[in-house]
Amino acid sequence: MPTSMRPAESKGDLIIIGGGASGLAAACVAMRRGLRVLVLEKRDRVGKKLLATGNGRCNLMNMGEPVYFGHPRFAGEVLRHCPREQVLAFFEGLGLTTVADGDLLYPASLQAASVLDVLRLPLEESPLVQLVTSAEVTDIRREHHGLQVHCANGQRFAAAAVIAAAGGPAQPRLSGADSLVAPLQALGHRLIPTRPALTGLITDKAAVRGLKGLRLPARCTLADGAGMPVAATEGEVIFAEDGVSGVCIMQLSRDAGDMLAQGKKPVLSLDFSPLLGLMPRRMRRVPQAELTMPGESRAAVMEWLHQRTIQLPPERLLTGAAPRLLADRLRGLSLADTAARLADFSLDITGLRGFDHAQVAAGGIDPSDVNPATMASRLVPGLFLTGELLDVDGDCGGHNLLFAWASGLLAGKGVGGVTSDK
Repeated sequence: MPTSMRPAESKGDLIIIGGGASGLAAACVAMRRGLRVLVLEKRDRVGKKLLATGNGRCNLMNMGEPVYFGHPRFAGEVLRHCPREQVLAFFEGLGLTTVADGDLLYPASLQAASVLDVLRLPLEESPLVQLVTSAEVTDIRREHHGLQVHCANGQRFAAAAVIAAAGGPAQPRLSGADSLVAPLQALGHRLIPTRPALTGLITDKAAVRGLKGLRLPARCTLADGAGMPVAATEGEVIFAEDGVSGVCIMQLSRDAGDMLAQGKKPVLSLDFSPLLGLMPRRMRRVPQAELTMPGESRAAVMEWLHQRTIQLPPERLLTGAAPRLLADRLRGLSLADTAARLADFSLDITGLRGFDHAQVAAGGIDPSDVNPATMASRLVPGLFLTGELLDVDGDCGGHNLLFAWASGLLAGKGVGGVTSDK
């Protein structure tokens, strides 16, 4: 029989497309409810992207104020139906021990592999679950008794319910892709165009020449062409040949991308006051109420420089305070110009690093057609959508993983009503 005519194989109650964070969480819940589950993962193993989160430490979730974009109200509703406490209880039930670092929650081992193991091993050991790798899903179709899933290798599977947990296009080397977008659109779901988020910024190369590899604490302010502040963060800036990165920079990339898409010319202002001891060294998104104009610390920096002139010669004013690469860049400037550059090191933003470098994608399937209490599609009976596939992206620091866990757990519970009616 030709491949195109191959009948669908019945593999149980539920098919989960994607063996990432939300897909594995959903599978664990569905398994506990006694459902027969088939997980289809396009890579050669599940959880590849999860292993890379938090630089391999896996920032499990953020315990502070939620920070989401795209459809933040939808994200809030999801977390209302599945709050942090339920997510934490889920992992504790799997045997995971955790440790907090401020608002950030990590596995106590500080190894992402510990998180993957508590998810993967129960699934592999269960007679109710089948994990199939190297199985890229290319289509989802309605059929009389549920849904049919088509794979690139010609295999077809049918079940009463399908959870689409395939993620978005960020980090394609780990598993990122948008292969489910077209099938979901064909089923009536709307796409908000995707673009990189939580990624580095490309700047005017001349402005960062000679600074490659430098890591400096700074207050980072994103301003429009008129110099008005749009957003600000504090943290460590990492210089590259063509721009800057670091958590504080990635947190500004969504706003910078919006401005570029609108034809605006965003400018990044780096205030190195934390380097000089004039501002606390901390990592945070600066609240809108605390936004200040770029260069506002110039007077304080000027006073700091004046105090240095009492005991140091002009050519060594920054010695012992600023790294040599930065000191060399500022050498020969007047005291006033040095203060101006330290308080407002301006970089014209020309672009964003692509999906290869992005932690997540902005955009995705419009969640307006998804029930936040169950993650069920309002358009297709038996279909559920979770995680980064949707137009919800969070700030750095565990927000995206928290949404993935919560949406996966809700979907795993939600499929019960569909499969019980089959």
